[in-house]
Amino acid sequence: MHAKLKVDPERIIGPVDPNVYGQFMCRRPGCSEGGLYAPDSPTADASGLRRDVVAAIQALRPPIIRWPGGCTGTSYHWLDGVGPVEQRPRKIDLHFGWPSRYEFGTAEFIAFCRRIGAEPHLNLAMGIGTLEEAAGWVEYCNGTHDTYYANLRRQHGQEEPFGVRYWQIGNENYGPWEIGHSTPSEYGTQAREWAKTLRRLDPTIKLLAVGGAADDDGQWAWEVIPKVAPYVDYITFHTYWRSDGPAGSDPWYQLLAAPHGAELKIQQIAAIIRTVRRALPAGGRLASRPLKVACTEWNTMPGSAFMESHPDIGSFKPSYHLHDALAVATFGNVMQRHCREITLATVAQTINVVGLIMVDEEGMWREPTYWAFHMLANHHGSVALDAWLESETFDCPERHLTDLPYLDAAVTLAPDQKRLYLSLVNRHLTEPLDLDVQLVDATIADGGWVHLLFHDDPQAMNGLGQPDNVRPRSAPAPLAGSRFTHPLPPHSYTILELPLG
Repeated sequence: MHAKLKVDPERIIGPVDPNVYGQFMCRRPGCSEGGLYAPDSPTADASGLRRDVVAAIQALRPPIIRWPGGCTGTSYHWLDGVGPVEQRPRKIDLHFGWPSRYEFGTAEFIAFCRRIGAEPHLNLAMGIGTLEEAAGWVEYCNGTHDTYYANLRRQHGQEEPFGVRYWQIGNENYGPWEIGHSTPSEYGTQAREWAKTLRRLDPTIKLLAVGGAADDDGQWAWEVIPKVAPYVDYITFHTYWRSDGPAGSDPWYQLLAAPHGAELKIQQIAAIIRTVRRALPAGGRLASRPLKVACTEWNTMPGSAFMESHPDIGSFKPSYHLHDALAVATFGNVMQRHCREITLATVAQTINVVGLIMVDEEGMWREPTYWAFHMLANHHGSVALDAWLESETFDCPERHLTDLPYLDAAVTLAPDQKRLYLSLVNRHLTEPLDLDVQLVDATIADGGWVHLLFHDDPQAMNGLGQPDNVRPRSAPAPLAGSRFTHPLPPHSYTILELPLG
């Protein structure tokens, strides 16, 4: 196969917000508890955190991490997770019915985030929580006055405010599985009241409201956004992709097409935001705030029962293939191309359950999806470019998507370093691809790099016995000039990191 990519460094789409490379880590057993916080582990440090897991997370350079849920956050009472650890209770997680621990609570999570340079993103429980409880959490974290919850934080040894900026109101309230399931009208009204109240406590916080399911018709967003627009900063959605379709469907291309369904959702929510904002007053107290799209859970989904699996740490096994890593890379490209609309995303999730990192009693390994995300997080520019692509295409009737290019491409620029990053996913199962790259009014200098994620077996996996079976390799890129051809193996992910002359 052949493809063409034309790159003009002056055709700028906009800045890529670093927060799109964020992570989500719930408090489900085996995730933040047992996966990260495991004081009995031989690799645990003085804080009870597994050193190997901390290092693997830090290597992804997360700018923001969401916690404690997710579904596990719908019944989370934050007061159970503060103060002396030995006095914290053990309760039932009302979403799953499992015993749940509280040793890793607010202070411990925030300390972990600060340790690795990430912003904490806390999710407020609307399931069984109250507005008063949510306001207390904001005051506990950010309060500066001589008031009850700010003083409680001080009593717990934290004199200065934690300064938590990001707060999500609810989780998947549109879903019947969720504690707190509601209609969009009910959610919109409640989220509005929560948002306007929380802003009185701290006007500097960033608030996220639930924008509906990834595959809905947009009606949820149409009802919610007009109510919350004056008070929140982001409208969220979640998206998970399976490759198990109806009989006769093609699981390979069905999975690789799925991120484009999420791409349509980004465009849909962004269009609703624009329409709603035009209808709101241009000035005054209830004027709409600048609103952006956030995707606070996204990933491929191995199998159909990942949430029902046993919570013991030993139940977690290798889950992902190289196939899945290519879908992760594709959605990274989608977010770069749509940087004007989506400015925050947290991949679901960091550890074990649909995890980038897998942990059991014997050790830790990085999934193929980890390495695709590692490439995205470590090799990108701060500005997205509007590149022109010509490629052969495929259709995915199961997802009602047609003319999808076999080569998915996004181009970013680091202006200060004068470096281009070409993020390239050859999604053809068997065919290599020769890519013809042409630069407009620019040239490539010596000193570039090629970062390649590839394995002969597109279904290759990692595990304790073969932790590096699928992982990227980096090598100097012998590319220069204003035009060159570069080969891309089948079922591969490549980032070309190229200095401009």
